[in-house]
Amino acid sequence: MKKWQTKWKKTGILAMGVLLGTTLLAGCGGNANQPGGVADKDKTATGEAQGPLKLSIMSLMYAEPPKADSDVQKTVEAYTNSKLDISWVPNSMYKDKVNVTIGSGELPKVMLVQNNKDSNILNAVRSGVFWEIGPYIDDYPNLSKMSKAVFDNIKVDGKIYGLYRARDLSTFGLIYRSDWLKNVGLSEPKTVDDLYAVLKAFTLDDPDKNGKQDTVGLTEEKAMEGFNVIASFMGAPNGWEVKDGKLSPDFLAPEYFEAMKFYKKLYDEKLIKQDFPVLNNQQKKDDINQGKAGMVISNMIDAAAYQASLTKTFPGADVDVVSRIQGPKGERTPGGQGYNSVFMFPKSSVKTEEELKQILNFFDKLSDQTMLDLLGWGAEGKHYKMEDSKPVFIDQKLFDTEVGSSYLQLQVAKYTAKTPGMETPLMEKYGKMIRDNEEIAVNNPSNALVSDTQTTKGNELKPIIEDARTKFILGKTDEAGWQKAIEDWRKAGGDKVIEEFSAHYAQINS
Repeated sequence: MKKWQTKWKKTGILAMGVLLGTTLLAGCGGNANQPGGVADKDKTATGEAQGPLKLSIMSLMYAEPPKADSDVQKTVEAYTNSKLDISWVPNSMYKDKVNVTIGSGELPKVMLVQNNKDSNILNAVRSGVFWEIGPYIDDYPNLSKMSKAVFDNIKVDGKIYGLYRARDLSTFGLIYRSDWLKNVGLSEPKTVDDLYAVLKAFTLDDPDKNGKQDTVGLTEEKAMEGFNVIASFMGAPNGWEVKDGKLSPDFLAPEYFEAMKFYKKLYDEKLIKQDFPVLNNQQKKDDINQGKAGMVISNMIDAAAYQASLTKTFPGADVDVVSRIQGPKGERTPGGQGYNSVFMFPKSSVKTEEELKQILNFFDKLSDQTMLDLLGWGAEGKHYKMEDSKPVFIDQKLFDTEVGSSYLQLQVAKYTAKTPGMETPLMEKYGKMIRDNEEIAVNNPSNALVSDTQTTKGNELKPIIEDARTKFILGKTDEAGWQKAIEDWRKAGGDKVIEEFSAHYAQINS
């Protein structure tokens, strides 16, 4: 057994598999047009019939690893004409495992890399460790439809060295208690001023009608994910912007400082959780679920879970979402990278172009609707059932444990690419918002750029700005202190990052 396949018993993690059992539509001759249905196996992109592709993969998982003879894996293997040897690595240990694996030189044929711009990955790419796949993508019906803009984001020195796992570009919005909004007599916020008025009413006007002033408008946590959304509403750049042909960080923009002042106003007036700098994401969620806070700025898909949790505890509770807030520059929302992690293919284990094409064909087949539905819904009768010709989860927790935490991680298409299921009006609403908001998403131009200084010192530079931002909001420093922090950032390597990003931008846009 190769080193990279070593089980994680040494770290105390038991490799206990979960058997899906019973009926898998994908393995039982089901209709290819419904979740899990089987379609005929294709030939590879070369047009030659192939025997089963022996494919070693290193991927992450979020629960316990499934058994290699699980029904889902057997179905995937049958559909894609492959024999899989998957090394499942816990998410918390994944980055370290990648580093060790690359250092050992004993690499699988497919390796999932969480950040292909990390210095060790960049060095490996530039040393010829991984295959360039850009010239092959258009040969595959599903892979060729993947976003060219996102492929640009993962490029290294202008070339594509992997398949990205696609994600929705813009998912953030305001999730709020709509029953509270009715209780305080206000309407859905459409402007930043409206937003302030709602947060104030949620704090001061007894929105839960219990006769006590025991609620707060906005809950937040130490990472301040919501701040970037507010900054975008204010007109700030998303991470970086291009000014006069050069890259400039968002925190140099005056609109960013306006967002800081808005947060400080919320803090000074106690309209935001006063201990947010020490809260984590779960505590932020608890504030909503326990009826302590009326709004959270988060991924909009969280709204359904909030709705389900709240109605169990507070009969009559209701949740809604809004994502388009009118600001000085119109409606804007921060756009993400459009992907989460990249599958890369080492030359030491994928020795020929023909084998590379077979592997790309495997991932192309995984993007067929049949496979998207198997990995997105699981087994009919166990994980989901059909209602009005649409799938609906029977036990999503079981699905997450047996399929979603492992096999779904192999998918390069968006999770939302599966056949639409039974959805509540709230789910339909935020689903449409996520799709529509791509047109107003503000891109981060540094996504496609590389700065050696950012790669090596980014983790040191980031806290300089974030700590100063928090201190300003809490009133522990003033504007002069904020400007000093910017100067400290510049001297610690920030100016070098600007220089390197700007040079790379000029190079790829010349």
